[in-house]
Formats: sequence, structure tokens, C-alpha cells
Amino acid sequence: MGHRLSSIVTRTGDQGETGLGSGLRVDKDAPVIEVLGVVDELNSWIGVVIATAKSDGLKETLTLVQHDLFDLGAQLSVPGTPLLSPPHVARIEQAFEQINSGLDKLKEFILPGGSVSSAYFHVARTVCRRAERRLVTLRKLEREKSPADAPADTATDYGIIYLNRLSDLLFVASRVENRAAERADVSWERGKSLSF
Repeated sequence: MGHRLSSIVTRTGDQGETGLGSGLRVDKDAPVIEVLGVVDELNSWIGVVIATAKSDGLKETLTLVQHDLFDLGAQLSVPGTPLLSPPHVARIEQAFEQINSGLDKLKEFILPGGSVSSAYFHVARTVCRRAERRLVTLRKLEREKSPADAPADTATDYGIIYLNRLSDLLFVASRVENRAAERADVSWERGKSLSF
């Protein structure tokens, strides 16, 4: 492979535009760029949770997630690029089932917190949900442009499903991290602040 990133400072975005992988120039606040930005932010938080996680199994799973998120970005940058697919979603579902099977059932909602790594997993989870919301918006815009011939299986469709499953995985991973740190999940107590 050649030197694809031979120059980092290009100055081509100084006027508020950027280029997609397809070569198309778009405004930096275009919906597709907003999605790509949040997916990049999510990937950065996944890097944080990999760096702080105590479970080696989680680290391996999440390293693959980082590659998947780059695949999603490539699909969004070059429409028609077949990268993220049902097998990616199936792998996330399998990881979720495996991790969740060892956890106690929840009786209450839990607050983000406990151990530091658990709290980071919650941050990653909320960024994942934001990426999912932005992708839903992008799909609506795509379908408004060409509703009759919009393909049923687009990058946004697989991306939405994938991010939905990933946020669930990040939630249960936060609980695994608390358990590994010998910390209890922080249960929500309705009206607690009024008891002081």
C-alpha cells in the first residue's frame, strides 16, 4: 500500500469544506460530516475504554469495534462501499450475550459510575447513542432525496443497527468493569435528592 496520508496539513479545509472518500467536497457541517465526526469521537472514547478496561476479553472485542467504526466511516464517505454488514452486527450481538450472561439481573436503573473504567464506558455509550441519532437523521435525509429508489440495505441501515447493539454492549461492559474493580453498580434511587 502506498503512502495514503503523505500530508496531514493540506489547507484544503480552510474555507469550511472537506472532502469525502468519494472525492465529493461538502461543507464541514453537512449531515454526513456530522455523523462521521460523532463516529470518530465514539472511536476515540472506545480507545479510552480499551486503555482503562480490566477485562482482556473486552479489549479484544472493542479493538474489533474500532475497525468496524472505520468501516462505517468508509461506507459513509464512499457510498456503495460494502463494508459494515449483518455479520458485524451478529458479532456484536454474540459478544453482548456472552458478557451479559454472567451478570445479575438489574432491579433498578443504574447511574453512570462506580469505577473509573465503568464511567468511561458510560461516556462511550452515550456518544454511541448520539452517533446513532445522527445516523437516523442522515437516513431520513437520504430517503427524502430519493424515496422511490432508496435501497433497503444502506450503510445507514446497517450502521444504525450496529450502533444500537454497540450501545447495549457498552452498557453491559460498564457493569463488567465495576465487577472487575469489585465495585457495585450505582443504583438509581427515585427522589433521593429530596431526602436530604
